Amino acid sequence: MKAMKKNIVLASASPRRKELLKRMGLKNFRVIPPEIDEDPGKRFLVKALKRVALEKALAVSKRENNCLIIAADTVVVVKGLIYGKPVVLKKARSMLRSLSGTTQAVWTAVAVVENPSGRSLIRACISKIRMKILSSAEIEYLAAKNLDKAGGYGIQEDDKYLTVLKGSRTNIVGLPTELLSEMLVEFGIKTKPVVKYKF
Repeated sequence: MKAMKKNIVLASASPRRKELLKRMGLKNFRVIPPEIDEDPGKRFLVKALKRVALEKALAVSKRENNCLIIAADTVVVVKGLIYGKPVVLKKARSMLRSLSGTTQAVWTAVAVVENPSGRSLIRACISKIRMKILSSAEIEYLAAKNLDKAGGYGIQEDDKYLTVLKGSRTNIVGLPTELLSEMLVEFGIKTKPVVKYKF
């Protein structure tokens, strides 16, 4: 199915989210990274994750007119603790040592905001994965290349270390296309939901 013509903006700097939107058939969209504090806190709350996703969309909405803005925020959660983007190597190593051998919940909140009407939808979903026990060399390898990914790893490149137990694989990549497809229908846009994402 082809998406209806509408000015769409992706409020994210993530190349993975950009690629997933293209796979959904949304090829003519702009990318405008939001400038906000993305920290949802240390303890996981779905409402806090949704708030960050909405704030991303609203930050871009203030700068743009007559468009539909898509934003998302993804975190890895183990025993109620949030593992976001490590940003620096030392933190990435620490995260991966903590995550090694664990079962993890990957949560993504998605926000869609229509400008100028102000209409918005915010929803969230969960996937569960199991990470193998990592060697010191594997931790070093993953840490060095995944500073911009929640938990310090990326399933699309590092799936040999991970087993998906349940839920959307695209959610683990950072944008649950099945959920987003349902949300966009409410704004009159039909897409191709990327149910299976090959890594």
